[in-house]
Amino acid sequence: MASYNQWEDYFWPDAPGVLRNRLNIKDSWKLREAETRISLVRMAEIITEDNQPDVIDLDYYCGVHRKIFGDVYDWAGTPRIVPKFGMTKQWRDVVNFAPDDRAAPWVKYHYRPGPEVANRAASQFTMLDFELRDPRKQAPHTFIPLIATSWGGLDNIHPFREGNTRSQTILFHQVCRKYGYELDGQELFNRREEFIGARFHGHATAEYGRLIALLLDTVRERESEQLSERELRWVDSLRDASQRRAGPGGLHL
Repeated sequence: MASYNQWEDYFWPDAPGVLRNRLNIKDSWKLREAETRISLVRMAEIITEDNQPDVIDLDYYCGVHRKIFGDVYDWAGTPRIVPKFGMTKQWRDVVNFAPDDRAAPWVKYHYRPGPEVANRAASQFTMLDFELRDPRKQAPHTFIPLIATSWGGLDNIHPFREGNTRSQTILFHQVCRKYGYELDGQELFNRREEFIGARFHGHATAEYGRLIALLLDTVRERESEQLSERELRWVDSLRDASQRRAGPGGLHL
């Protein structure tokens, strides 16, 4: 595997802006389509797996990311160590403007510096595990705010170069399932802009009230250990979306 000690190491030297990948694709649009199609299938596979994890920690999360993106990137499942002074992404200003204000200016939101990522992510999982050992924290009025805050914190760390939202959604679906809850991933997708804005608002203010409110709408107590109808619809939607992206002559798993 190539080393990823510099930000530039993630990209093809002869295809600027295109991530190195195992498919040897050097066109950004084709890579995005292939990556999305493959990741949707892998996400569906994890949701439908019967073997639930005994421990949900950073190693488990790395395994989830590797399962989803390992067909595409050789660094899948490996926390980033760059850039030295942190990643940034742009999104609308959701702090000083209404979340749905399309005229709001775009601003930069910051993620943790690469050298801090592994330790901070491990600590995030340790804190979550410690909290959930208390049965009182497993009640709906405490469980949902807890996972929302933990989710926001993990996203603010942004452990991987790419695929954080998808792998986090599967991760917290597994957390919910382990503790008797059901995460509606399809509803989160339908409310994607609200979801992204809620996280960025939390990153900027250290208050994840908007994300808590959203998860209160999309997380429910499980009726049984079996996958629910909502979860099965989510799985079907992932598989259908992957097939639509394959198209005639497309890559097939």
